[in-house]
Amino acid sequence: MGPPLFGGRLAAQALKEQGVRFVFTLTGGHIAPILVGCNQEGINVIDVRDEVTTVFAADAQARVSGIPGVAIVTAGPGLTNTITAVKNAQMAESPVIIFGGATSMLLKGRGSLQDINQFALMKPHTKWCHSIRQVKEIIPTIRKAFHISKSGVPGPVFIEWPLETIWPKDMMGDLTAKDEKPKLEWNTNSLLAFAADLYIHRHVETVFRDGFLPVAALQAPNYAKQALLNQPNLKEDKLYEIVTLLSSSTQCERPVLVIGSQSLLHPTLVPEVIKAVEYLNIPCYLSGMARGLLGVQHPLQYRHERGQALKECDCVLLCGVSADFRLDYGKRIHKKAKLIMVNLSADKLSQNNDLRRKDIALQADAQIFLIRLAEMAKKLQIRLDYKNWKNKLSANDKKKEQKIDSNVKEPLKKNETVSKSSVGNANTTQEGELVHPIRCCRALDEVMDEDSFVVADGGDFVGTASYIVRPRKPLRWLDPGAFGTLGCGAGFAMGVKALHPESEVWILFGDGSFGWSVMELDTFRRMKLPVIAVIGNDACWSQMYRDQVRLFRDPVATELEYTHYEQVAQGFGCEGILVKNENDLIPSLKRAKELAKKGTPVVVNVMISKSTFREGSISL
Repeated sequence: MGPPLFGGRLAAQALKEQGVRFVFTLTGGHIAPILVGCNQEGINVIDVRDEVTTVFAADAQARVSGIPGVAIVTAGPGLTNTITAVKNAQMAESPVIIFGGATSMLLKGRGSLQDINQFALMKPHTKWCHSIRQVKEIIPTIRKAFHISKSGVPGPVFIEWPLETIWPKDMMGDLTAKDEKPKLEWNTNSLLAFAADLYIHRHVETVFRDGFLPVAALQAPNYAKQALLNQPNLKEDKLYEIVTLLSSSTQCERPVLVIGSQSLLHPTLVPEVIKAVEYLNIPCYLSGMARGLLGVQHPLQYRHERGQALKECDCVLLCGVSADFRLDYGKRIHKKAKLIMVNLSADKLSQNNDLRRKDIALQADAQIFLIRLAEMAKKLQIRLDYKNWKNKLSANDKKKEQKIDSNVKEPLKKNETVSKSSVGNANTTQEGELVHPIRCCRALDEVMDEDSFVVADGGDFVGTASYIVRPRKPLRWLDPGAFGTLGCGAGFAMGVKALHPESEVWILFGDGSFGWSVMELDTFRRMKLPVIAVIGNDACWSQMYRDQVRLFRDPVATELEYTHYEQVAQGFGCEGILVKNENDLIPSLKRAKELAKKGTPVVVNVMISKSTFREGSISL
């Protein structure tokens, strides 16, 4: 016989039913019973130092596992602190469930602590908002929330929890009526007191009525199976049309397949997607969560000069990819090329049609589309091959690699030299002692384990790493996505490391973006999550600095200092390593790996030089 039931524990039982193993929280009085309930039900509770981290961590778990992640935050400022991560999840199409505490229904609008209109805040950024009104609603509501979060275009869902729905009935204190109703006397004060107590009593009885009756058990949903069975727009005639186009020697000699995050919504189907891509044999470029889909080196995968390929191609398949700023709003694609777009979002299918019309637009799961398209090609016994086109793309890749390495040899420009005061703060003395960011990224790529996860949180340094650091496996690269959010690093790494404690988890930080995550070093240590954080420390917001100085000759608000972040890490009980020159780089990274394997979170503070490698990279 376990502890007595209460609303918070019912919520935990419903989460467990959905396959949830972890929840992320920053505690507060409005949510404490849910956290206690999770602990009683064997769900791991990871408590962080900033509420925004809870949603980032839940987002990461959703991407990697395919099961919606769960963030639990207290009312008012607890919820408002999450909003950047909630919006990021919406734009990245991540299924996240946000639980937000709330004041008692009886005190709503009366000036209660942390009482605000939470729906006004959350509705624009979520697929569905719901406030629990009775205990008996808890399990059905959570089931519905998970379904909505995963169905169609995945995204965040918000559930509000008034106090009386989660606390035990006998702990309601002043909110519950006394056992004995006041004796009714014929004076106004007694009459009002009697009426108030009666109202409270009836309210509490209504909230708890039938709240703990047995509910039929539900097997954890199989989202991949549901997706395979429910794709009404993937009809055979349309798949036949696309395969026929791809196999036409007159219409399609230079096709390009661009695969994005939406093509990996169901982790269990990833092996089938890989087989499908290999059978289709179309040159492909990978973005977002699709990075690493084909491993480190694959003859079908091209990493560089995607823009040039799109300018020269005669057919493009955008699978789970938007025609947004990353594709120059569709204008980057050759104007005479056939454009096929598959996306779950009707809005994205029609977005920027005035700039680049789609020849075929399918509102469907891009992951299932690739599998079905390969099946159609097999059925028709069509084997595609584009040898000359592939040779050209391979040559472009090789030239780009050479260009990247040649950038390492360039001298620093006068407006990019390091100030003596900044250098002195990190005990460095000469510009030549700094590490070039490209060499830093090459070293990272060399030392990472095959089972590594890479979390990207930064501007210029992470942008450089995206050209060089290669995810080893599918679902092993996590970046914020279209919103371009800084500050996601700690949460993403936390979510992944909790699910995969045996894997190396590397966070690539810029020195600017590290500022949002620094307090979570405490969480990594307390929760025994030994991640490795590598800071590309160039003492400025380089992505802005470089072009701002070039265009305006004014570095205002872009300069930082070469700060000892490794000492900050040591103050939190983590290990900190300072790297000031390239000779120490690989030994330091290897030492970080050893420390992490022993259970210690590590920060490697790499003093890097400025570079012109990504000049002109500001996106507007």
